[in-house]
Amino acid sequence: MNTTRSTAHKVRNALGMLSIATAMLLASITSTGTLRATQDEPPVANAAKLVPEDIREEALEKVDAAFAASAGPQLRVLFNNEESADARRSAAAELTNLADQADQSTPGMASAVSRLRRRIALIEATVNAGEVQDLSAGSTTSNVPSAAQAAIDWLNSVGNGQLWLDYLHLNDLLDEGVSADVLKKVSENLTPAETMEDSQRSFMQRPQLLKLKAAIDSTLATGSADSGEEAARAELKQMLDHLVASTLAYEARQLSVDADAVRSAYRALRSRFPAAYAVISPVMVNHYFNHNLHITVSENLLSRLVSDYRSESGCIADCIMGAWVTGSQVTSVNVTADIIPSSNSAAFRIQADGNTRSDTIARKDPATVRTLGNHFFHTAKPVYFNGHDVYGGPGSIDVNVNSQTVAVNTKYDGIPLIGGIIRNIARKEVAKSKGQSEALTRDRLRDEALPKFETEVDNQLAELNDTLHKTLSSLERKGVAPESISARSSSNQIAVSSRTMNVNRVGGSTQPPMLLSSSGLALQVHETALNNTIDALEFNGRSIPEDQVASELEAALSELLQRDIKLSKDDKPKEESTEEPEPPTTFVFSSTDPIRAHFGEDEIILVLRAGVNQEGKDPIPEQIITVPISVSLQGGKLILEPGTFGVASVEETNRARQIGRANQIRRVLGRTIVRRELDTTFDLQGSADRALMLTLSYIRISDGWVTAELQ
Repeated sequence: MNTTRSTAHKVRNALGMLSIATAMLLASITSTGTLRATQDEPPVANAAKLVPEDIREEALEKVDAAFAASAGPQLRVLFNNEESADARRSAAAELTNLADQADQSTPGMASAVSRLRRRIALIEATVNAGEVQDLSAGSTTSNVPSAAQAAIDWLNSVGNGQLWLDYLHLNDLLDEGVSADVLKKVSENLTPAETMEDSQRSFMQRPQLLKLKAAIDSTLATGSADSGEEAARAELKQMLDHLVASTLAYEARQLSVDADAVRSAYRALRSRFPAAYAVISPVMVNHYFNHNLHITVSENLLSRLVSDYRSESGCIADCIMGAWVTGSQVTSVNVTADIIPSSNSAAFRIQADGNTRSDTIARKDPATVRTLGNHFFHTAKPVYFNGHDVYGGPGSIDVNVNSQTVAVNTKYDGIPLIGGIIRNIARKEVAKSKGQSEALTRDRLRDEALPKFETEVDNQLAELNDTLHKTLSSLERKGVAPESISARSSSNQIAVSSRTMNVNRVGGSTQPPMLLSSSGLALQVHETALNNTIDALEFNGRSIPEDQVASELEAALSELLQRDIKLSKDDKPKEESTEEPEPPTTFVFSSTDPIRAHFGEDEIILVLRAGVNQEGKDPIPEQIITVPISVSLQGGKLILEPGTFGVASVEETNRARQIGRANQIRRVLGRTIVRRELDTTFDLQGSADRALMLTLSYIRISDGWVTAELQ
């Protein structure tokens, strides 16, 4: 957008508002009445505006009018920081009681109650944090030198990175005694400016520079401590108000600038007022910095994933206890999994239950002995996943040997009397040596089966680790690696939770309740996990032809996740259309927050910030395009039903022109974003390159979370 034209437009607006205000002031002076200050809205209405829009009385009325009528007055007290602390705590208690008694079977009520509880906890913690007695600053130990050294090491490894060393005064930052003026200057330089190019803004979002800025801002906050209690109390209130305002702004808009403001305010509070931070931190961690991905796998599904049945036959030719033994054997093995309880890792055993049947003939002069064997063995190897590595423990084996002698012959069998005597002697010798023979068989089975089993499992774990580390390394390079992974297991479930957040993002809220699947897996994804990952796709500031958006997404996701990702089927037939085709279209994505997703009430709301260029038409400057898509399971299909597209501009004042642009964008997107009926079966890769079919049996979208179950 032309900066000069934008500035002129803002100046005209300001002059217009000034002339209106001047005219109103003159009119009031020249009137016969007394000049007095007037208020456009009554105090109650002003207080209502402090309440987040999605839990205001009008919003709650759409769910339950009686609940809204009871909650509305209390919400206005809770969010009015001019009210006393006791009044706000009392309102919080009343609202909590209302939430406890709410009928959550009412459509939309569970989501409303979840949003309400989160805000109650935030405000109540803020009120309590504002009353702490200890107003001293935190530790003066600075993390700036170590963060600066990490930034230097990284910049030296990238092209033209050394050009930033002087601009950011990095060598000066290695000194523990660096001045506050230098810190402030570097903090300013690390703050993306509107005049920067998109590549520069993107460069400054790298984790090493973000962590450096966080360390500097924390040090500056610690150094600003004021010895006067009154000034400190005012500073604390300002910092708490800023944290709350930033948090509520992020919830309303989902923008990275608000997420960055939340994290900056949180760090500043921790450095300047650690006692207040200790009060509000549990609420922020639980509701805004929590894990944003949860996966639960049942023992039944894990066994299906690792299951392998094989049968091998072979010949026997060996010398055992002085006898030449020949024959055949068939071994069958069934592999399963057994989950075991663990509080600090996901733990399970890979088990192989085997059976070996043999038919052998042992020859030792003068006897020939035929034996049938029916042997069983059970091998087990513990496996652990700690969030970053999969590793195995030592394996074990139990062997149960069963053999039966079915025939004993000697070379004297044709001789009367002597043949019977020698055969009886041979039978006794066979019986006498049975224990030793079975012990040898047991040892041979143990020596053969256990090493082979352990080698196969270790090889599979090595491949799994290689894939896992490649994926995590790719995510790390893009700045979206999970910085927290929690794994644990019960007697029949494995649960893994992760948090993708980084220093300038927020995380998930409290995990919603979920019924644990007994035969499949359950998946819960918070919108922040998706949005934080979208940031790594690098659509910011790019111009991408409409027909290449899907392939660009596939390429970006494939690079990010280190595996082939397909979003569409190449063989899908194109539907005939009688409408005139749209001319070639290019999307010009915003340099910030180009794509955002919000998980509402049984719908996904996509927000695109992009301009549109169509061949033969005037370019459309950046618009905010809202695409609601309802999600449901119907008749064994996953139904995606787009709603009405919203198109808005933050700067266009010509209503007729904006309506035309909005209709043009709706026509473009309407050709691609249409109602879809998708299969609910998915292929999951099992062992031995076998595809394991899973069916989506449940999906729920509510208050920022998608919860799904696959059987």
